[in-house]
Order: sequence, then C-alpha cells, then structure tokens
Amino acid sequence: MATIRDVAIRASVSIATVSRVLNNKGKYAARTAKIVQKAAEELGYIPNLTAKSLKTGSSGTIAFVIHDYFLVNYPIILASALNILNAQGFGVEVLTHIGLEGCIRLVRTGKIDGLLIAGIKNEEHALSALVNCGSHFVILGDGVEREDVNVVEVDYFQGGYIATQHLINLGHQSILFIEDNPQLTFTQEIKRGYLFALDENGIQYKEHLLVPGDMLQGEQEGYRFGIGEKEAGVSAMLITDDRIAIKMIRALNEGGQSVPGDVTVVGFGDLSVSRYFDPPLTSVETPLSQMAELGAEILVNNIKRKDSIVKRVKLMVRFIARETHAKRST
Repeated sequence: MATIRDVAIRASVSIATVSRVLNNKGKYAARTAKIVQKAAEELGYIPNLTAKSLKTGSSGTIAFVIHDYFLVNYPIILASALNILNAQGFGVEVLTHIGLEGCIRLVRTGKIDGLLIAGIKNEEHALSALVNCGSHFVILGDGVEREDVNVVEVDYFQGGYIATQHLINLGHQSILFIEDNPQLTFTQEIKRGYLFALDENGIQYKEHLLVPGDMLQGEQEGYRFGIGEKEAGVSAMLITDDRIAIKMIRALNEGGQSVPGDVTVVGFGDLSVSRYFDPPLTSVETPLSQMAELGAEILVNNIKRKDSIVKRVKLMVRFIARETHAKRST
C-alpha cells in the first residue's frame, strides 16, 4: 500500500507539501497541487484515517447505521442525511445489519466522528454503554425513553389516532388495521393510536381486524382477502404502508368492490406514487426527510460546535385527504 512518503517521492516534493495538499491546508501552488494529486491517484494512495483521527481528533467520517427496511423502502432518509453531512465535509459509511453493540465496537475503533442511527432495535443496556463511550450520536426513530440521548422521531401514534378518528367521523366502525412489519416500533405506535381512537369513541376492537401485512403477499392472496373482508362487513381499512394499500385497492376492485364506494382505504407514508394512483390514495404524510435532515444537523452541531445540549424532537404528521375515503355507505 502506498504511503505519503511514496507520493512525495513520485511528485518530487516534501512530505509536508503532500500533507498540505491532500488535507487542503496551508499554502501551495496550484501547479504543485495538480502534481501531488496526480501522484496520489497513480499510486492509489489512501489516507490513513486512523492515524489522522489520532493526530487531529477527527476522522471526517460519520457512520449511518440504518435498518435495511428503511434503506430499501424509504431511501429518502439516507439521501436527506447525506445532503447535510456531505455539505459539512463529512464522509459517510452506511451500515446495515448491526445493532447497538456493533455501534459500540465501531466507536472504539476511533475511525468515526459520530453515528446517525435509524430504526435499529433499542436495547437499554447497549444504549447505556454507547452513552458511556462518550461518542456523538443521534437516533432517528421511536422507542427511546432516556432523556440524555439525542432523538428525532415522527409522532406515529398521532398518525394512527388522527387517521382512525377521521374514519370514525365518516361513520366507519368496522375498521381493518393492516400493519407492515409488526417488529418495527413505528407500526406498533400507529396501532396504538388506532386502538386509542377506537377506545375513546367507545368502539370495541376486534382481534380479527388486526392483520399483519405478510398475509397479503401476492395479488391472489390480496384478492381472496378482499373477498373475505366484504363478507365480514369491513367498511374501511387503515394500512401502515401505501404500497400495501395500493395492492389492497387492486384486490378489492378485482373482487367486485369499489374504492371508496364500498370500502374506504387510508394508507401511511404518502409516497410520491400515491397521489398519481387511480384513484389518488388518501394517506398520512410522515416527514421522514425532515427527520433525517434535522438529525444530521444536530449531529454536526454536536461535533463541530461542541453543542452538548440534548435534543429530543417529535415531528408531527399530516392527514392527506384524496379520493379513497368517503362516508360509510348506508
């Protein structure tokens, strides 16, 4: 592996000059910079980030630890965070399939300046250990009750509540709840809001109306499910993912039911495709881009400005009324 000394020899300059050019510090001629950069590129020189971190106390790298569900289904979270972090001069290493224990091991390598953590399981003992490491980190998501941790989350409980309340106000009482990935905290929060609204209105929830999304894999299963719900007298559906909501609308249509004439459908997430679907899908907008941007800004302020004040932010959702919801038909 090429060293900074090798680059200096190839460029016929001093090691100090190479360091100034590659770190963009100090004075050097533009012509010299081109020579050094070309030499580094030809040799395949890679800076020793660990050594740099030991010397300067900064590696210039942020680890974005994100649950693969969000990376695949909501890439806007990653894109929004990268916009902020890259603009502030940080490189970003994206990691999936590691928990808080993995985050601790990563911090102890000294190769990162901080962590942005999205949607991974909160284990209290591991979170305590991460806090004790003294690393800068911000958690994006729910389920963290500690007051000494930076958290930016979306009020999914509010989303489940206002969506259910809206359906009840339209006369619906037999409301099917379909959740995507019940293991994730946000789906549990949406469900909690749904159940709270039912209870507040004196409506007894029914166990068979709580359905995991994996029961609807494939169009044929969705079709059969739609027929079954027609027979069960369901007049509305609250679904925690717009994509599943769209699949259910197609299944209902194939089963001879119209939306919203026979069945009202409300999704969650307000994906860009939802407004262009036929009919345009009523959904709950979740500010995921804002969550990621704000989390990245808090992390940058912690690192660069030594802002030690703990931030706990809960972002509000918004009910987006389109054409898949209507008053309960009599």
